Amino acid sequence: MAKYYILPKRLIDRAPWIETPVWAFEAAVFYLWLGVVRLLPFPVASALFARIMGVAGARNRNKRRVVMRNLEMVMPQATESERAQAALGIFRTTGRAAVELFLLGRIWKRRARYLEFDVNPDVQAAMAAKQPIVFATAHAGAWQLTPLIGLEYDISISVLYAADRNPWLNRFFLARRRAFGGPLVPSVGGGREVIRELAAGRSVGAAFDTRIDQGEMVPFFGVPAPTNTLPGMLAQRGYNVVPTRAVRLPGYRYRIEVMAPLVPSDPTASRGAQALDLTAQLNRMFEAWIREDPGQWLCMKRRWPKHAVPAQLADA
Repeated sequence: MAKYYILPKRLIDRAPWIETPVWAFEAAVFYLWLGVVRLLPFPVASALFARIMGVAGARNRNKRRVVMRNLEMVMPQATESERAQAALGIFRTTGRAAVELFLLGRIWKRRARYLEFDVNPDVQAAMAAKQPIVFATAHAGAWQLTPLIGLEYDISISVLYAADRNPWLNRFFLARRRAFGGPLVPSVGGGREVIRELAAGRSVGAAFDTRIDQGEMVPFFGVPAPTNTLPGMLAQRGYNVVPTRAVRLPGYRYRIEVMAPLVPSDPTASRGAQALDLTAQLNRMFEAWIREDPGQWLCMKRRWPKHAVPAQLADA
């Protein structure tokens, strides 16, 4: 999670004593936003915050530089103007994602209006048998809605989250995420928490598309990137690893898609090779989701090594 959301980090670095007042101020702003959003119809709130975050993102040079760099890797043949348009979409998506989190409870209560589910039959059978499953998603589309599978199919999904350093905002986000109905597990100990939850018979939901500096170098859009191989390793332990996403549809509706479990391309390969193969499969699936609409991939942090070159340029 970000250390500061509204005021620049360099300001606090110059005057560390204002950190606590800044945290209190930022928490107050988020609670104000929540109050505003609750007064509005969901479509109006989503459109309003998309516009606000689009303007704010365009003026944040640091974030815009990171996003444009990531889009160079995703859209190497696009023009600068096309990537700039996708970047604007990403900032607008940030606003939509905020409203989806703020109104998570409302979305679930009015699920007949907003939600539809498309679940692979094998996964549906595993859920009916209460088998623990790893629901693997990416920060693409309305990813925050994917744990609602647990409420729809009456299973317990432990949702991994990155704790916010601001204690007031951490409580704010936890209160919103409780609408998932399952345990909330901070992702502070690598895979230990995930293994513990699965061993207890609970499924786990998490996003695995972000950079893990200690991860394996696995191709992502054709370029090796530090990648979390935990899903592949969990598959080697016998757990179903299931790609899952929430697609934004016209009319402010969402389709939550639960796909077939990943299986190794070569079952005779070593366990390590199979884990890397499954990780690469998951990355390729994330690539396909992102290519559908790069403007809906929240990529505010650097994904590839600093000196990485887009795949098509590297092959030229």
